[in-house]
Amino acid sequence: MTTVSKSGGIREGLHRILVIRLGAMGDILRTLPAVRLVRKAIPGCSIHWACDDRWAQVLDGHPDLDGLLPLPRSLMDSNRRAPAGWLRTAGLVLEYRRQLRSTGFQLALDFHGNLRSGLVGAFSGAGVRIGYGGHQQKEWNSLFTTLKVDPGGRRDSRMTRNLRLLAPLGIGTESIPDGGLPVLPRLEAEAEELVRATLGQAGRYAVISPGVSASQAYKKPPPEFLAAAAERLARSGIRSLVTHGPGERPDAERVAALSDGTAVVSPSTSLSLLFHLIRNAGLFIGGDTGPLHAACAVGTPVLALYGPTDPAVNAPWNVLHETAYPQGRTYTGIKKIDRAGGGFTGLTAAMVVDSLERLLAKMGG
Repeated sequence: MTTVSKSGGIREGLHRILVIRLGAMGDILRTLPAVRLVRKAIPGCSIHWACDDRWAQVLDGHPDLDGLLPLPRSLMDSNRRAPAGWLRTAGLVLEYRRQLRSTGFQLALDFHGNLRSGLVGAFSGAGVRIGYGGHQQKEWNSLFTTLKVDPGGRRDSRMTRNLRLLAPLGIGTESIPDGGLPVLPRLEAEAEELVRATLGQAGRYAVISPGVSASQAYKKPPPEFLAAAAERLARSGIRSLVTHGPGERPDAERVAALSDGTAVVSPSTSLSLLFHLIRNAGLFIGGDTGPLHAACAVGTPVLALYGPTDPAVNAPWNVLHETAYPQGRTYTGIKKIDRAGGGFTGLTAAMVVDSLERLLAKMGG
């Protein structure tokens, strides 16, 4: 029998755990430390992760997971275009439910907190489903969880909220692990060769990430801010590699063009290769996007640029870091309000460089 209490202490009878964080990349990466603490505290358990299919590559091969259960979101979205597709979607949902039920989960940890994640938890058949109460759940997610955890204040960091979900398990969160992303020798060698071929050297370099997904274009830092950072790094003998995801190459080229030759556009990379490039870099510079949290997950120092998103809620974690954001801006931790607060207005290139100077000082120059 599995037992759980709000004060913690779940242990007996717990063997099969479902983690639910469907997306996106940065949120999945910020969930990994909590999941790794579960693995450490309950080493005999099996842990599977439910995520949207497009993000399965972030978790592929992770040593603390026993399996992935990718939700076929891509097919489901394409089926919405015509009534005939609705029946196909129903079939996909039923098949996904069958996969979940066949594993025999006893505990579901819902780090996502929306309707879809709530349904995934219910479909799993887990008798204990831990999720959030209050402002961190939406779309009636709380109807699908059996135990609600206080999410804390609106401006608490996402990392703090994720760790708070472990309280009913009695798992200590004083020491936070990194993301535990696998290191693959083949990709290590490929990353080293890419840097050597692109920058003409194999020494110290920085990764600059200027792009964002189309749906989150408002998070994109002005390219002149990133170019100014690259020029400052060059004075310390650090070249900058400007990476980019699908559709983001023009953003990378703009930064390079403004950098007076101190930043070079990277060739396209897979996500796994990007993680290795960031791991080997001396530091990372970018906005509030997935690659920033990848840097945190692999232990690379971070300079984070914020404007339309709250620098407290989305703070870097577990690494040396500095943040640059509009001074005097009042953040609320409520996405809609913060997004309408002025974007990057009030932040300047000089402020970004000042923050970079502080980070370099922390790193020893």
